[in-house]
Amino acid sequence: MQKKAVQAQLREKMASSLIIGVLAISGLFITALLLKSCGETEAEEKGADEIRGLISVYRQEIRELESKIANLEEKLTGKGESIDNRAGTRVTVREMNPEDFYNYFNVNGSVEAVREAMISPETNGRLDRILVGRGERVKAGDVVGRLNTSVIEKNIEELGTKLHLAETIYKRQEKLWSDSIGSELEYLQARNNYESLKSRLSSMESQLEMAVLRAPFSGIVDDIFLKEGELTMPGNPVLQMINLEKLFINAEISEKYLPVINKGDSVILRFPSFPDYESSEPVYRTGNVINPENRTFRLQLLIDNPGERFKPNMVAKLGVRSSASRDALVVPSILVKQDVRGHYLFTAEENTSGQHYAKKIYIVRGEEGEGKTVIESGLEAGDLLISEGHNMVNDGTPLIIEYD
Repeated sequence: MQKKAVQAQLREKMASSLIIGVLAISGLFITALLLKSCGETEAEEKGADEIRGLISVYRQEIRELESKIANLEEKLTGKGESIDNRAGTRVTVREMNPEDFYNYFNVNGSVEAVREAMISPETNGRLDRILVGRGERVKAGDVVGRLNTSVIEKNIEELGTKLHLAETIYKRQEKLWSDSIGSELEYLQARNNYESLKSRLSSMESQLEMAVLRAPFSGIVDDIFLKEGELTMPGNPVLQMINLEKLFINAEISEKYLPVINKGDSVILRFPSFPDYESSEPVYRTGNVINPENRTFRLQLLIDNPGERFKPNMVAKLGVRSSASRDALVVPSILVKQDVRGHYLFTAEENTSGQHYAKKIYIVRGEEGEGKTVIESGLEAGDLLISEGHNMVNDGTPLIIEYD
């Protein structure tokens, strides 16, 4: 009886333990679900910058855990144990092949409109009318303003009357002279008077035209400097016109680069105001004079401006080619890391069992520019460079590779 009682007590304890274990597992599962739900809710409530911050923190935790795993695996390997069943880190690799590398130096430039003009009259007078407004588009030859021309118009009307009379007298004298009537002197005087008045009328009409302000090209009226009724004269700007279809990009380059820059060379053009814009443009012109004050010469690009988004006097950034390396091994500069021993990269190596693992290789860097670095030694053609996921591996980390 006592033995049966003990067995019953043992069965009760085992059942109690089993129930407690099930309840504990259920509690952990429920807690995990609650934490997951809270985490998702928290992530949904956070802004984009906060979410990116969380991603960065989690990735750092992953790297720390993988580093610890790698250290434990090294210890396990040292004890003669196999670790072939460990999971690999997914990375992207690309095979290294020689390519041409161009070194660039950066300079600031400024934007200039190819067609820009200050419009002023060709004669003195009072500004009678301004026929356009700021920001208005005009075509070449359109009248944009007029000076007061009342005096000139009266003179033209008076000369017209005199010219009509002189022409009548001249024609009559010419007919009489052809009929051998009258003197040659009277005929010559009539002809001279007629031609003189005709010339004076043409001059007056030219003066009248000079009082009219016309657009020299199609473009935009950017600014107006005078008001109607104000006096003006030649050289005194009335308004400013600009055409934004084509632009010059001007930069001052140190004279030491004069031997390596030629017309037609490729230049990388960027604008700080438009971070998404980048283009390769040929050198349009190089200056022929060295500025004695700063020992520079002018470099000029000519670009199209679709949409007219670039404006005169904007700041431009020019990447100018200064040298070239042929058949070089080139990597993105962001992949190059450094420790106490020097600069290094991660490549993917394959062991005898076909498993890929990360290998840390020390390198000697060469020229750098435009986010790329030439590798002088340490990297060989055909090596598999880890281009994505390099921040998640250490030396010896097992890999699952994808090719770029």
